[in-house]
Amino acid sequence: MRKRIYEIVQRAQPGDALSRAYDIFIVIVALASLVPLMFKEQDGVLTMLDVVTVYILFFDYVLRWMTNDFKTGQRGWKAFAKYPFTPLAIIDLLAILPSLGILPQTFRFLRVLRVAKIFRYSKNLMIVGNVFKAERKTLLSVLMVAVAYIFVSGLIMFVNEPDTFDHFFEALYWATTALTTVGYGDVSPLTDLGRGISMVSSLFGIAVIALPAGIITGGYLEEVRKSQADHVAYFHTALPGRYKGKSPGSYESVRAYARAHPKVVYYAAVMALGVVLDIVLYDLVRWLGLPVWLDTAGTALVAVILEPAAALIVGFADNLYLAIVFQNAGNLLYFALSAIVALVYGILFAKGRAITLRSIGIALVFLVVVSAALSTCLSYAFDGGVPTLAGTVGYWEALVGWAVPAPLACFLAIAFNKLIDSIGVFAIVMGASRLFKQRTFAVNGDIGLSGADAKDGADVVSHTVGEAVETDDDLVLGIDVGGTSTKVGVFTEGGVLLSRHAFASVPVRADGSYAKLSEGYGAMLSRVGIDANRIVSIGLAVPGTVAAEDSLRLCPNIDLDLRAYKSFLHAEFGRATVCVLNDADAAVLGDMWRGSAGERGVKTFALLTLGTGVGAGIVVNGKLVSGNNGAVGEIGHLCVDPGSDLVCGCGRAGCLEQFASAGALVRMAGEYSSDGQGGYADAKEVFVAADAGDKAAKAAIERFADRLAFGLSQIACLLDPELFVIGGGLSVSADSFIDIVRERYKRYALDVCRSTPIVASALGNDCGMYGAAYRAIKKLGPAG
Repeated sequence: MRKRIYEIVQRAQPGDALSRAYDIFIVIVALASLVPLMFKEQDGVLTMLDVVTVYILFFDYVLRWMTNDFKTGQRGWKAFAKYPFTPLAIIDLLAILPSLGILPQTFRFLRVLRVAKIFRYSKNLMIVGNVFKAERKTLLSVLMVAVAYIFVSGLIMFVNEPDTFDHFFEALYWATTALTTVGYGDVSPLTDLGRGISMVSSLFGIAVIALPAGIITGGYLEEVRKSQADHVAYFHTALPGRYKGKSPGSYESVRAYARAHPKVVYYAAVMALGVVLDIVLYDLVRWLGLPVWLDTAGTALVAVILEPAAALIVGFADNLYLAIVFQNAGNLLYFALSAIVALVYGILFAKGRAITLRSIGIALVFLVVVSAALSTCLSYAFDGGVPTLAGTVGYWEALVGWAVPAPLACFLAIAFNKLIDSIGVFAIVMGASRLFKQRTFAVNGDIGLSGADAKDGADVVSHTVGEAVETDDDLVLGIDVGGTSTKVGVFTEGGVLLSRHAFASVPVRADGSYAKLSEGYGAMLSRVGIDANRIVSIGLAVPGTVAAEDSLRLCPNIDLDLRAYKSFLHAEFGRATVCVLNDADAAVLGDMWRGSAGERGVKTFALLTLGTGVGAGIVVNGKLVSGNNGAVGEIGHLCVDPGSDLVCGCGRAGCLEQFASAGALVRMAGEYSSDGQGGYADAKEVFVAADAGDKAAKAAIERFADRLAFGLSQIACLLDPELFVIGGGLSVSADSFIDIVRERYKRYALDVCRSTPIVASALGNDCGMYGAAYRAIKKLGPAG
């Protein structure tokens, strides 16, 4: 979500209609915010205009702040800590502060700085800015010469004509204006020496003005020439990558857009619910006169279900509502309290994350202590240090009556109220979040490539994380080779995913016939903009049993010679070490590292990869189990229907893979259809058809889920795990079958194992890629 926000708030890239509309909207808002300055008397309409526009401009400030890491290419908190101190951020903040009521009316003129918003979107002003940037050293040199001359000439005049100037500042004022205008105002030289200095100053001033003017004019003409030579590149090279999405207007209808962007629809619905919940609770509490607020419950709920960025937007909308109700832009400062709630719940209590005493303690520090301190400051700024909530006033009066200093009494009263409020919000959010299932979304249909996509291994078919890699550090590749697609993640040595790509898997044979493979990786490197020598370690996850000598056994779904693949990687990435592991083992490592198992803190679990085939990774007491032949987890070849005559790729009949893989789902849907054909191109079409009420698709999914549940019950007899995690390409549609799996599992499993949770991986189809990267990073050792 933050990546798309970044694309929208920056200067619009070619083809990005939404970003272009946002640019125009912000310019209009900036101009509208200046209208109240044109009137001495402020009526209700002008006040409301100022409140709404300042909120929108502050919202733009927040959006730029929370996406500054994409702009700078830096990772971690430093990218966000630097943003408030950048020139444009300082100008934006100074333009907003006068409307918040915390600066005297004398500083009302600072609102004129909102014009700077327009500068960001003017191409002519961008050219002028580039001129100053290119010639900054020369112009600074001229400025230093002028400042030195002003100081010297002013000092001479002050010493020579003490009666003309009351103090040295007046002499400096005269020396500055004398560069362009002799005898400016009521200060002019009286002596011949003074007049001589004035004449020299005028001549020198002409030179000082003419020199930069010539430099700027020449530079401007050069920049215009560059912009005309390549208009698109000149105005958009500052942004990493190019926008590749379709504009909303290119879809046939709203419904078509919604079908193509289920994640956008889901986010919008949950965020709207969060805003309504905040507002309803606020009005309800005021009406009932309760000694709590509870108006951040919607913000917290969105942070738990979606992410902190979405919750920040919800909190902003709630504060905008309050500002309109009270017609006071100063309410904007209370957005800081909503921001604290969004970050605390989104980081510590995100859905699927284990809640511990440590996380609760950290949350209380921020939600109670930090929030109370901030509220106390705001109380003194707007209400004279007296709390406004009825219950809090009672606490404050009691503390003051006990001779507690007023500031401390205010803080303690608010802190106690915050504690009660936080408990209430926590109870509401944790209860409401249980109503929402954890959802994953396919990216560009990445449930398995269509036949058209699979024909050309050189085509990069999906990009889910930033295209350009802007770092000079050594990098690591996590490669997950599937029966249909190969997913490649570019990671830092610290484990940060920088870019993700996928291309159709191709045969790799011992005769060295991997031209298509070379094209696929070449296209990926070209898109990310990195050199192959930057890669220092590679994790390669492959579908099959990996023997100790790096040979591959039991690999029925793809023609792959492991030694040939490794030889290719060594030739392509000369510096890199290559470590190989089974794809299911990689998936379980990835999930334990960054997925659902890691979030829950479990030590014994199984992760099933459902895609072209079926596999599993097994972790016992925190350690990956491989077995004597590396075949632990080959549950795709567990017999779940002894009477079946369906022959598996392994040569046996009745295997789970013949019922719980993508191909099996398509086959069964066809068998259940009235004509015995079905016409389903892939698993994705089966799920879509089932959602639309297709009986054959529903029957196939039920059979798929039933046999999968039976297989899990058999695993439970041997492993007794704390958790089952569903990964692989089909996991992105887990909402369509996971409830059936849970119900049938309880029917088949032993009594003591029936309560084992079954969840979809938080990483979706990227578990194997993350696990391969994890193994590659560990291969580097402590230094990596």
